[in-house]
Amino acid sequence: MSHFRTLTEISYELAVRLPPLYHTGPIFFLAQNEKEARLLLELCQYWNPAFPDGIIISSFFLDQHTVTPTAWEKQCCDVRLHQSLTITHLVQRLTQLGFERWPRAVSARSFAVRGNVLDVIDRQAVRVEFDDNRIAAVNLFNPNTQQSGTPMKQYRLWPLAYASHLPLWHEQNLQYQFVTPKYYHKRFALLKKEAGGFLKIQVATRYPDRVRAILPDAQLTSWRRQLEGFIIPQDHFLFLTDDHIFGQEDLELVFAEPLDVTDLQPGDYVVHIDHGIALFDKLTTLDGEQFFELHYDKGDKLYVPLTKANRVEKYIGSDRPKLTRLSGAQWETIIHKVEEDVQQTARELLELQAEREVATAVSLTDHATTEEDHIAGDVNFELTADQIQAITDVRDDLTKTTPMDRLLCGDVGFGKTEIALRAAAHVVLHGGQVALLAPTTILVQQHFETFQQRLTAYGIVVASLSRLHSAKEQTNTVRQLAKGQIDIVIGTHRLLSNDITIPKLNLVIIDEEQRFGVKHKERLRTMRAAAHVLTMTATPIPRTLNLALSGLRSISVLNTAPANRRGVKTIINVFVPELELQAVTEELERHGQVYIVHNNLITIYARQAWLRQQLPTATIAIAHGQMEPVVLAKTMRQFHAGQIDVLLASTIIENGLDIANANTLIVEQAEDFGLAQLYQLRGRIGRSATQAYAYLLYQSDHLTVSAKRRLKALHSVKELGGGFELAMKDLEIRGVGDILGKKQHGHVQHIGLNLYTRLLQHAITQLQSDQVTAK
Repeated sequence: MSHFRTLTEISYELAVRLPPLYHTGPIFFLAQNEKEARLLLELCQYWNPAFPDGIIISSFFLDQHTVTPTAWEKQCCDVRLHQSLTITHLVQRLTQLGFERWPRAVSARSFAVRGNVLDVIDRQAVRVEFDDNRIAAVNLFNPNTQQSGTPMKQYRLWPLAYASHLPLWHEQNLQYQFVTPKYYHKRFALLKKEAGGFLKIQVATRYPDRVRAILPDAQLTSWRRQLEGFIIPQDHFLFLTDDHIFGQEDLELVFAEPLDVTDLQPGDYVVHIDHGIALFDKLTTLDGEQFFELHYDKGDKLYVPLTKANRVEKYIGSDRPKLTRLSGAQWETIIHKVEEDVQQTARELLELQAEREVATAVSLTDHATTEEDHIAGDVNFELTADQIQAITDVRDDLTKTTPMDRLLCGDVGFGKTEIALRAAAHVVLHGGQVALLAPTTILVQQHFETFQQRLTAYGIVVASLSRLHSAKEQTNTVRQLAKGQIDIVIGTHRLLSNDITIPKLNLVIIDEEQRFGVKHKERLRTMRAAAHVLTMTATPIPRTLNLALSGLRSISVLNTAPANRRGVKTIINVFVPELELQAVTEELERHGQVYIVHNNLITIYARQAWLRQQLPTATIAIAHGQMEPVVLAKTMRQFHAGQIDVLLASTIIENGLDIANANTLIVEQAEDFGLAQLYQLRGRIGRSATQAYAYLLYQSDHLTVSAKRRLKALHSVKELGGGFELAMKDLEIRGVGDILGKKQHGHVQHIGLNLYTRLLQHAITQLQSDQVTAK
């Protein structure tokens, strides 16, 4: 049926009919107001990217820029071949007409000068070449290639003004007849049938793959929130949006919970689903209703009623995100780009799930052997409820023929290794072999010593493979592994080499997978198709991401601290030598050990000499990544055995060391470290019932605002497991990159963590729905 025209319909007709008329002379269309004029221009340029900027005007423009026909004619600037005119005079006339000068003319109403050539873009792109005070040539040119084209004899430049003799269109000048299409709400069979009656079909969509599967012949264009569907019967043209195909109720995005007013402070960054990133200013009352007052870029303000609080969320991302403009399509462009990549990420996750479903792994009984009971009884601590649940979940996964792909996520010191060790023992004692991969030689050595100490007594053969071993030793280990003579092998990426054969590989344990390279991850992906995989990470997984991945990847989270474990006391202070020496002395007096992080290899040996001079009775050693592997390994063994009092080290100690007797950490020049790195370093201590102390010492003249904020954030995390609460910033943002990839990390910075994970969950749900529909 016929109806009042929507802005989409008006813009479509204007985009088709006005540009040809505009080339022959000025023509205008009067919008109802400034806002409608801006929106119509954006929509016209959606249909026709070459649609000129100056056609659509408002009454405000008429008030400001209406002149008499005579004045309009005088303001026009004619450029003719062989005309006597200087380039300076033409520049002055263009400036008077409101054209902007740029290094290159590439956009409407701009001009550029290069030597004796002037390029200007109005309704066409024209190049004027001068020979002294005479116009030698007038040609069209291509703004993209900057190449000259068709020659012209003359060209008229119009003023940015209206006069009564010029055509001014209103809505009643429009002629196209439009009909509103129906809403199909996922009735895809009906849509396919009825679409067959149209010669041309165009769909504005955020989900091109989904639409292409339903309407393979349709022209697909980018989605815009303001677009509405229409039919032009005489042209047999059908234009649809996602709302018509899938149903608007499926596309409405809201955050999981309404924004908590008590959690907001003036100046906090927030993100609105529809309008982007803003600063929260205050809670205000208008006409008896309460609103969030949000400030956007260029002074724009938005008032959001409390009833719509589920469309606003506190921004989690970079320290100082770029505010969004309320006007224009900036936010929609960002969201559209992110949604395209989110769709790809969702597809990849579903593909991995599909690969696992068709792959086959060895199914093990969940019955625990007598040896397993003894191994469990060897520890002098009680498991937390989270650990018990994780062990149960892993055992259950191992009974299935579908390969396990479980992510074990726990704060530093929360017992991930114990779960991995028991899973490995279970597999070996039921006839299989296990490979444990770690990113550093130190971490490999740490795991090797732990597994060997706990499991050798039960006939389980544990070996390690890394650059700490000679070529001959590695060759021997590889040979024994291939013969099945080694039950558990622990190594770096060396385990991913082509010469490695593990005939009864039932379980692969990966520690901090995100620290492996792209090629290594590809190899790991093939492993996932042949064996059970347990991945461990100390990077907290955001709750929203956990929800988004629900059903695609099994995740066990250790939230509970081990019994009798105390939180680390953190002291943040300007660097004072006396404070550092006092901290070391106090730890040594209670027979403990100390880490000092000095992340400068040029000065680390001089630092060691100074410390030895100040602490003559203490044994002080150095550890860093450029040391000979054998020397580094020996140093770490000595420190673990208590033969070294103070370990002066680079950030090589960030991961993996578990030494209960080391309970003082001193980080020099702490202002140079990221929040996540400081947290990981602090996790090296506090692994027993002994009170641990972390001293973060900074140089006052180097302390930036952002560094001060990082140190304060770390200081505020006093509870065990605080990595999961660390201001919901650095670690959780890093967690998205670690689990999904660095590109997604960038998207999180652009739109905020919560909105990103909602979009991901939404995309996964829709793709799963499509798969069900296809079946």
